[in-house]
Amino acid sequence: MKIVRHYISLLLFFTIMVSCAQTDKPITHDPVVAKQGDTYYLFCTGPGITSFTSKDLKTWKRADPVFSEQPKWAKTIAPGFNGHIWAPDITFYKGTYYLYYSVSAFGKNTSAIGLVINKTLNPKDENYKWEDQGVVIQSVPNRDLWNAIDPNLIFDENGTPWLAFGSFWSGLKMVKLKSNLKEVANPEEWHAISKRDRDPDLEDSEPGNAALEGTIHF
Repeated sequence: MKIVRHYISLLLFFTIMVSCAQTDKPITHDPVVAKQGDTYYLFCTGPGITSFTSKDLKTWKRADPVFSEQPKWAKTIAPGFNGHIWAPDITFYKGTYYLYYSVSAFGKNTSAIGLVINKTLNPKDENYKWEDQGVVIQSVPNRDLWNAIDPNLIFDENGTPWLAFGSFWSGLKMVKLKSNLKEVANPEEWHAISKRDRDPDLEDSEPGNAALEGTIHF
């Protein structure tokens, strides 16, 4: 079983290496797009959060990654982290771009969702600067039966921010955030969005056989 997991991990690693590796018409993994002015900005899974720009959503040019170096806290939370940041999610809110991202290692819930912000997506703007806000939520093996990856920010009818996330383990979750969009609200409020039956004999540290991931709300 360990050998199988090893080869699956290698396959995923090389798949991610080629994802986001092309220009013009890039093949991407977990892409998200935001538009500022006449330019579309695409962010996707890759080293430092890989990015591209386009004027027409057809022809793309590679841009600099969001992170020139991996987040300082990443290895502390995810010892197996290899520099590839997963599944970014971007929102423009009150004059600021909020880009959530996932730090993890394949098949582990040694994971965290972080946040990096910027006033603009245009690197030629004098205000252009990605500023990491650190960890928003974290999952810990044998403590949490969920995985803190694949974030998606939404607002309810009252304007309250919620962060949806999750993969495998006990399924997809949602947690209320503070109005600054950087921290879990107090008192804490967590909800299960969706789950499948998981083999009860599995170790809590194992991802399991109840696959669910990629939550997104409209």
